[in-house]
Parts: sequence; structure tokens; C-alpha cells
Amino acid sequence: MDPLRKQCSSTVKMSGSATVAQRCHIGLQQLEAIAATTHSFLGPNKRPKFIQDEDAGDAVLVSSCSRLLEHIELDGSVGQLLHEMVQAQQKVFHSGTGTLVFLAGVWSRVALECLNRGITVLDIKTAMRNGLDVCLEVCKQSAVSVKEVSCQKLKELKPTSALKSENQDSETQSLDVRLSQNLRLKLKHSRHFNLQTENTQTTPNDVSGIAQAVSHGCDSSMRLVLQACKLQSKITEDARNRPLDIQKLVTCLIPGMSEEKSCVLHGFVTLLSVEQASVVRHLQGQALKIALVNGDLSEKYRHMGFNRPANVVHITDRANMSSVSLEERWIEDALRKLHEFSIDVVLASGTAGAKLKDRTLGANVLVIEGVKRSVLNDFSTRTGAIMVSYVTQIDENCVGQGVTVSPWRDCSRKKDLVAVSIVSASTSLVTAVISSSLSAKLQSLEDQFWSCAHRLHQALTDGKLLHGAGATELLCIQQLHQSRQTEMENPQESVVLELMAEAWMDYVSTLMLNSGSVVSKSEAWTAIAHQMRLYKAGEAISRDADGVGVYDNVTVKTEAWRRALDLVFLVLQSDTEIITGVSEGEHVYSELMYL
Repeated sequence: MDPLRKQCSSTVKMSGSATVAQRCHIGLQQLEAIAATTHSFLGPNKRPKFIQDEDAGDAVLVSSCSRLLEHIELDGSVGQLLHEMVQAQQKVFHSGTGTLVFLAGVWSRVALECLNRGITVLDIKTAMRNGLDVCLEVCKQSAVSVKEVSCQKLKELKPTSALKSENQDSETQSLDVRLSQNLRLKLKHSRHFNLQTENTQTTPNDVSGIAQAVSHGCDSSMRLVLQACKLQSKITEDARNRPLDIQKLVTCLIPGMSEEKSCVLHGFVTLLSVEQASVVRHLQGQALKIALVNGDLSEKYRHMGFNRPANVVHITDRANMSSVSLEERWIEDALRKLHEFSIDVVLASGTAGAKLKDRTLGANVLVIEGVKRSVLNDFSTRTGAIMVSYVTQIDENCVGQGVTVSPWRDCSRKKDLVAVSIVSASTSLVTAVISSSLSAKLQSLEDQFWSCAHRLHQALTDGKLLHGAGATELLCIQQLHQSRQTEMENPQESVVLELMAEAWMDYVSTLMLNSGSVVSKSEAWTAIAHQMRLYKAGEAISRDADGVGVYDNVTVKTEAWRRALDLVFLVLQSDTEIITGVSEGEHVYSELMYL
């Protein structure tokens, strides 16, 4: 008999008349296996991995789940689904991907164990959804207002002196963020249970304590975020309502310099070639005119949604055909437009053709490509420029004024690059200049910065935080154990909740191991089990004063949990359909979940 058929021969009765092979849920097994490779990314002390391309011989350093999944080959559908789910989480929150992937793995194991015990797919999904609801209720009840966290942090830091900012600006200082990276196991019922969060405004002075609470060990990156926040507060009038504007933040990566040289600057800072820098020096000290292009600077570029006419043939009755190509004629038209309206700077969201860039250099026109849409929007607001899709559309109404450019730092020792600054009047754009002597580390440092910025922004948006370092997850374990003791319509739900509690214990123990508070996972499991026994004996779970410092975002955490469970259900359902097939007469369509 075929080994695969032999393996799939053992079956258990599932919902309706469908039968599911006990050992053929390959998708869940693959999901668990992929997730296991990312366990070192959980917690503050992430252990980077080198990924080597055997064909090209290149290697890349990654320190997050999103970067890992970007650079490894994911041939199967399960890996692709996981990657898409992680990308969705990363795009919105820039954090929580480690939790998402870890839980997807351990909850896949829970589903597999339930199948092995003969629990139906429908019962598994119902019980696990109820288990997640229990955990979400824990988050709702244990959330703490950011105002209280800020006050607590500021009281803790009063005896200590504030650190001087890295750019030696006497007015821009940030608090010394020295979070303990060790997970404290003990916790107690928060006195903030059932707390009604007040709708209060947070001033820039209050942000330091909140930033410390959500820095998660990335002290230097959060320090840059604080400097950016304070720099924005000096410029914007609505700083009290919006102490940190993510849309007005930009990063510039500079290789070759030490990490201590990282700083925050006003305006838009970017790296240009030495040839472009010569144009900047020529334009320095002048009030310049600017044009904004939302697209590529090339003759072949067409905006999104453009439909090229079909069955159109271009003919001519001229006997002497000009040897000038369409691209050259387009370049001449573009240069004529720039000269006609005396445009000095062109910012484009796309790429610029090599021939056009060469011609603009000779005309002392600075062309910068690959500019973020948020940067274009800010320059549009501050200078009065109107964005166009094609450079040939520019007219006098589209030209902005009041831009200045200046070289910031020459980085040509390592590479032929020069950092330049582009500033408009009263712009609130702030650039975080991130540097490192190790080029391979720059991407990770940039990811850390954006993760810190989004965690602080999300904390201010939510108005509340959750106790971190595994404290909330311990409460989830406690509540799942309590729920098992209640009467349930389906006795199998108790089994599922117990397995989910064990999955949370695996999560917390891995967090403890990665943070260095224990030397092995077995030691962590023992300590967690001891705390649960104390709770059963009637003792409230206590938390040391040292373990109060770390907090997590409510929305980021709960969304990561939801996405992880949705992914597990989707893979479970897909595996079931592959094994059993779906028949219209079996009325099982109602059990399907579509994303």
C-alpha cells in the first residue's frame, strides 16, 4: 500500500457525514513547523538570523517574522497565507507579528491534538472561538489608562536625571529608558479592573513615560521617536491633540557611520549622488520653486487605470522622418516645462529615467525620486504645489514656492552618497537619520524605529495599555482554567480550553526563556504551574514592583490574536475540504469561513 494512503487510512467521524483523516492535516503541521522557526523573535532579546541565497551567494540579516517570511521561499499555500496575514499586521501596526506567528503555530498544534482526540471540526472551532473570547474579555477588564501609566512612569523616574539627546540640543531631551528585560513571573489582580478610561488629552511632556512603557527594550530607537515627537511639538499648533504624527515621519538610512550618530532632523532628509549634491550646493541659500509628480518621470509611464486604445496605428505622410525618438521628444517637452516655470526641485513618487536625470543635472534642476506619498502631501500643503501625474502637465497653478535645500553630511567615504535636507516653510516633516557601521543591520534598526513609533502612536490612539512581559497571558491562563470548571453544553469544550491554556503557557515560557529570566522552558513551565496552583489554593497571583514596567498595545495584541486564530481556522477548514470534499447535499457550507 502507498505509505501516504496507509497513513491516511485511520479516520475519525467528523461533522455531518464527512470523515476526516486523522493524520492528513498537512496544512496545520506545516503552519506549526514554519512558526517554530520564528520563536527566537519573541520578546525583547531577539536573536537575528542570517538567510543565505545559495544561488546568488548573498546573505541578509533578519530579526523579525515579517522580514524572515519575505526572504525565505514559501512554495506552499500555507506559507503564503501566513505571509499575507503577517504583512497585513505589519502594514497596519508594524508590531505584533511575532505573537501572531507564534500563536498560529501553537494553536495549530491545539487543533491537531483535538482532531487526534476525535473532536469534530465544528466543535474545535466553536470552543477555540469561545476561548479567544475569554482572553479578549481579560484584555478588556485589565486595560490601564495611558494617563495613569504616564504618571506612574514619571514618578519612578523623578530621582533619575534625564539623558541628553544625541544631537546635543539642550532643549531636546529624552528620559533615560532603562527597562528591565527580565520577565517577572508574579502578578496580581490589577486595581484597574473595570476601569473606565477617561477621554483625556496627552501633552508632549506626558509622552516620555508612555514611550518608556512600550519601548520593549528598543531604548535607542524609542529615544529617536521621542526626539521626533518633541521636534514636531515645537512646530505644529495642534501638538496637544496630536503629540506624534506618524504621517509626518520619514527615515533616512546612512551606512558607514556609528549608531551613536543617529539623530532627528527637521525637514526631509535623503541620500543623493555626488552629482546631484553639486546641484544642491548651487541652489543652496535660495528660495526655490518645486513641482510634485505622483508617478514615474519617463515617457512610457501611464497612471493607474489608464487604458491604452486598442487597434490604433500611428502613420505619417512626411517623406523625411525625424530620427528623434519619442523618449527624446518627451524629455525635451519636460525640460521645456521645467524651464518655462523656473522649477528648481522636482519630487516624484516613482522613478526617473536615466537620460532625464542627466539632462536635469546640466540644467541645475534637482530631481528626487522614490518620495513617499505622505511627504508629497506635506510639501503640497506647505508650498501650494499641486501634484500631477505627468511632468508635462505642469502649469503655473501647479508650482509651489518657498523650498530651501542644503547638504547635511558627506557620506562619500564609504559610498558616493551625500545626505541633503529639503525644507519648506512651517513644515512639520521630521526625518530620523538612522546610521550603523554595519550595513546589514540598517534594515533591522529602521524596523525597530517604526515599531516604536507605531507602538507609541497606537498607545495614544487607544488611550489604554495592557500589562506586558506575559502578565496578560498569565491572566488568560487563569481565566481559561476557571472557564473549564463551569458547566458546558459540550463536554469537549473543556478539553479544548485546557489545550489553549497549555498553548498560552508555551507562549509565556518562551517569552521567559528569550528574556533570560530562566535557563530552560521546563523551568519556566514549572514556575507558571506553581503560580496557577497558588491561585487554585485561593491566593491572588502577585506581581513584583520590578515587573510593572512593560506594557503592550491593546489593539495590536488583540488583532494579532484574532488574525492567528482566523488563520488556523482557514487552514483547518482547507485541510478538511481537501480530505473529505464538499458535497452540496451535506449542508456543510454553513460551516465554512471566507476571508
